[in-house]
Amino acid sequence: MKKNLFIIGNGESRKYHELDHLNLYGKIYGCNALYRDFTPDGLISCDWKMQHEIHSSGYCSKNKCYFKSWKRLPSDFYDMMMMTSLAEDVTKDLNVQLKEAGLPTLEHFVYENERGNKKECVVQGINAEQVAYVLQKLIQEYKMDSFDVKEKLGNAGLFINWVEEKDKIEDIDQFFDGEHKGWASGPTAVRVAIEENPGIASSNVFMLGFDMKTGGKVNNIYKDTDCYISKDCKYVGSSN
Repeated sequence: MKKNLFIIGNGESRKYHELDHLNLYGKIYGCNALYRDFTPDGLISCDWKMQHEIHSSGYCSKNKCYFKSWKRLPSDFYDMMMMTSLAEDVTKDLNVQLKEAGLPTLEHFVYENERGNKKECVVQGINAEQVAYVLQKLIQEYKMDSFDVKEKLGNAGLFINWVEEKDKIEDIDQFFDGEHKGWASGPTAVRVAIEENPGIASSNVFMLGFDMKTGGKVNNIYKDTDCYISKDCKYVGSSN
């Protein structure tokens, strides 16, 4: 039995560590885009767009994942869950604002992997009405410029995930018996690792790449890539 737990964050400090070497000493849990470079014992994601990317890649068919709000629905619910229609004049006005913010127009806010003959789907994200609400709030209430709006809304959309029965995905909400507190993927990965391995967790738990910045620009190995904010953005707070 492996006697250590390693939880991998995506802060830039971890790029100095050889993750493959850690396999010799314990079990490894990580989060989000870590799967692009390394296969941990468990991969945790709480972000809709990131989950959609991971699932669409085929990674989940062979590797254990823990996703937030991963509720399977029968295919019959598909049409019911599609984006709510907005009045034509409202849609036109909203698309103008989205273009000004450098964002895709509404027809591009639906992300869907190949359906094939799959009989179940997981639907996540926000529909057109919610996009309109959030956009107005960012511009009018928070007075954000187009750059900030683009960064904040960059991962918005409706994500349709057609799932296989063999997918190795565990719903985080169910894993925690409905007690998930809305934490980000990093701290959630720590909790998953500890609760799934109580015997190991009582001895040694090591965290790498949890840099906890309190100033400057964003600190993340995957900045400037899909599902992540750009290198010019302000640091991401550690409050959640």
